Parts: sequence; C-alpha cells; structure tokens
Amino acid sequence: MSEYRINVRFNLSDTEHTAIIDYLNSFDKEKYKSRNQFIIDAIKLAIAYEEEQTADDELLEKFREILKEELTNISVVTSVAPSSAGIDMELTEEQKLKNDAEALAFLDMF
Repeated sequence: MSEYRINVRFNLSDTEHTAIIDYLNSFDKEKYKSRNQFIIDAIKLAIAYEEEQTADDELLEKFREILKEELTNISVVTSVAPSSAGIDMELTEEQKLKNDAEALAFLDMF
C-alpha cells in the first residue's frame, strides 16, 4: 500500500488548537473508524463547502451581469408628477427672523 504522510503540529498555548486536540482525543470511535478517517472526512466536507461557495459566487456574479445588461435597456417614465401635498412651505415669523439674523451674521464675516 502506498502512503502519503503529513504531520500536523498543534500549539498548546492556542485555545483553538487545544480544543481541537481535546475533541480528537475524545471523539466517538464507534462513529468514526479512526482519527485519520475523521480528518479525511472533515477535509472532504471543507472542500465541498468551498466549491459550493465558489459556485454560488460565480452564479451570483452571472446573475448580476445579466440583470445589469437587462436594466440598461429599460427606460422608466412616470406619468404622475410627485405630489408636494401636505408639505407646508411657509416659514413662521420666528424662522424668518432667524434666517435674517443668520444672513446678516454671514455678511459680517466680510
């Protein structure tokens, strides 16, 4: 049988590493054949997840391109002018005096 071996080192002062070490030392040996098989299965899942994310990103980018192309050919025309009903455009006397005072204060800078 031909083998490819790889060594993995864990940093005992890193909490994430120690959590992984603890898990590998206590995982269900009935469910998984060995640590080796568990790690192989975990890496296969990581690869599948990464490929799915890449495919999703590519699909989203294609969708954006198609949408952009289609929207460039669309013109929007509104037949109803925006209504300004309900907006009071008149200033109160207090607001008028404040505006006048601010205008004079601005002119004093020159």
